[in-house]
Amino acid sequence: MLPGRINEYREELLDKVLGQGNYFYRLEEKEGLRFHSYEDIDWEADFAEQEPDLSEKEDIIYEALRKRGASFMQRFRDLIGGDSPFDYLLNLAGKGLVCADSFMPVRWWLNRDKLLKAPPRQRVGVHAKAMTTGRWELVRPLKTLTKEERLNRLFEVKIILCRETVQGMTWGEALEVLRIWEYTGQVRRGYFIEGMSGVQFIREKDFAGVMYALENPKEQLIWLPAMDPCQPWGKCLSHEEGRSFMNIPGTVVALRGGVTVAVMERQGKILRIFDKEGADSILEAFTRDFHKKKLFPQVNRLIVKEYPEDMAEVFKKYGFKKEIQDYVLYRS
Repeated sequence: MLPGRINEYREELLDKVLGQGNYFYRLEEKEGLRFHSYEDIDWEADFAEQEPDLSEKEDIIYEALRKRGASFMQRFRDLIGGDSPFDYLLNLAGKGLVCADSFMPVRWWLNRDKLLKAPPRQRVGVHAKAMTTGRWELVRPLKTLTKEERLNRLFEVKIILCRETVQGMTWGEALEVLRIWEYTGQVRRGYFIEGMSGVQFIREKDFAGVMYALENPKEQLIWLPAMDPCQPWGKCLSHEEGRSFMNIPGTVVALRGGVTVAVMERQGKILRIFDKEGADSILEAFTRDFHKKKLFPQVNRLIVKEYPEDMAEVFKKYGFKKEIQDYVLYRS
């Protein structure tokens, strides 16, 4: 998602941000990957409450981190009999117990199946690189936020709160606070977005700007990964008829004025265009973002196998080459 949001995005940018010490990540079984601010840590919380179920060597590393604080990987080798601590630290990270001031461990964790099948020489290289990826530390418990604090954070991200956009609490719990805020003039209640629940709230300080944006939508065409939090279709909004898609990795969506006008699925193998008159601008925006590595940054060659009829001239115009029945776009 980050390449689609940030111009000239490179992996090392995320590593640099984490290395500055303001944010940390946590891998959680249900929630997946989450980022937190160090300001949200409850420094007074007792680690004993976590009581993790660990192997013998994982427990040795965990206890060492608890006693010594943040440490480089090589400090653990002698504690576990000279073994590489790499796999044990990755297991601890996967359980949401440790993190590093680099994002590399998460990349390794996501590709752990491939890493296990890699040749010994490649695995040794990864282990050697891991020794210089920064310090590891325990993931500490977070402060317990009040309902008011959680709702204000949700407003910062969701702008409009309703049954479909509230997270981290039940809608009933949210309503208890929102009704009081409506009475005191902190929020406004109304039916602002068709397709979402009838009870919707906007903060008073955001109201004028949000209403102007809703009444004057920009016609700018943008491509986003389907999973991007700012892509609402199939999430808080039901898909429009004939324009449905799955919010999974490998799917990107074109939006114009907030409306779905095209979809690229299965890593670009399938192209569906819903706005036939705008096909030219849709492909123009896609090829521009593809060459900038904002879309499908992991591939240098995009192969479109299924596409609308009468697209030959548009494909040719924007650099797609026909290879048998497919159209192929090479990243410049």
